[in-house]
Amino acid sequence: MFKRRIYFPLFFTLALVAAFLGACSRSSPPAANTAATAVADTQSTQSDPKAGIEVEIVTPQPIEGSLTATGKILVTEDRVANIGPVNEGRIVRLYAGQGTLVKKGQKLAELESADIDSAEADYLKALADLENAKRTSAAEIKFNQETYDRTKLLVEKEITPAKNLQQAEHDLEVSKANGANAIESAKVAVTSARRHLLILGLKDAAIDALATKKNPGSSVFSLTSPISGIVVERNATIGATVGPDANLFKIIDLSSVWIDANVFEKDLGRVRQGQVVNVTVPAFPGVTFSGRIILISSVVDPETRTVNVRTEVSNRDGRLKPDMFANVEIVTAAHATTIAIPLSAVLDDGGQSVVFVADGNDYKKREVTLGIKSNDRVEIVSGLKEGDKVVTKGNYLLLEQGKAGQ
Repeated sequence: MFKRRIYFPLFFTLALVAAFLGACSRSSPPAANTAATAVADTQSTQSDPKAGIEVEIVTPQPIEGSLTATGKILVTEDRVANIGPVNEGRIVRLYAGQGTLVKKGQKLAELESADIDSAEADYLKALADLENAKRTSAAEIKFNQETYDRTKLLVEKEITPAKNLQQAEHDLEVSKANGANAIESAKVAVTSARRHLLILGLKDAAIDALATKKNPGSSVFSLTSPISGIVVERNATIGATVGPDANLFKIIDLSSVWIDANVFEKDLGRVRQGQVVNVTVPAFPGVTFSGRIILISSVVDPETRTVNVRTEVSNRDGRLKPDMFANVEIVTAAHATTIAIPLSAVLDDGGQSVVFVADGNDYKKREVTLGIKSNDRVEIVSGLKEGDKVVTKGNYLLLEQGKAGQ
């Protein structure tokens, strides 16, 4: 009975102590665990802002100055052809349609024309008159030459008086002059008739073949392309009768194009002929077309205070189309020893241009003054020096964290 009374209070006391210690352990973690958790949290906070940050060491390097403007793509004036007949005719054949690529001299259509029939007849008559003039002149000269030779022989034998020789000589010279004049007039007529046929659209080979053509019949002449290019318009149907005022085909050569851009007059001193121009168009993002300035207008637009600057750009693949809008960058100068950084490193902070510079394990915001821009880089006039490590990626996150900490 005594032992039972002693053991029970002792057991009860030990249970109370164990319960108290258990409650303390749940409410207060060990110091070692608390310290480890704090270190882990600190490391996570420090690593998050730096995730994805890239830096570039500032060094002097060449950068090209440039001017930017908007422009419009045009077809060069000497690479456009409007083609139609120079006389009335009826279309009998068509060889090209809208979108057809043609070479210089390629046949586009054939037409029948009564005007050509008449012109061919005039040409053949002129050829016949020329041959007749040659034969007549030769016969006259031959006759007078023989008369002169015979009279000279008779005078030498004193059979006829000397005045007869003078008359024979006169007749010979007159026949030579008349023959030469007749032949020359006939040649002029042939040249004129041939020229008329050329104007009507016949080629030299076709005209030369007329002399041997036995049955002229209805004459057909061809319309050919004076340039290589693409047919952008065709206003012709088989059987239609068209006149000299008809434009049946329009062909443009897009192997090179013009781009007209407007440059402010204040920047005109930096622009000159021959400068390199980089051109981009919305239709082909990321693609740059290169050209050179070929013309600077002598007239200033009084309303916009701009000057038209024309660039010629090679367009062999035909991607640049007339009337497309284009962004023009005129390369104006090159600086050999300037500090330039990527445009991505510069941020706008309340109207001020700022960058972040690595300083040990920290990043400090620094205000900079910008200079000329070229492609994806910009000149830094002040605010950075050689050897600085400027943040080029992740700087926007640093800026936002700085604002949040204010």
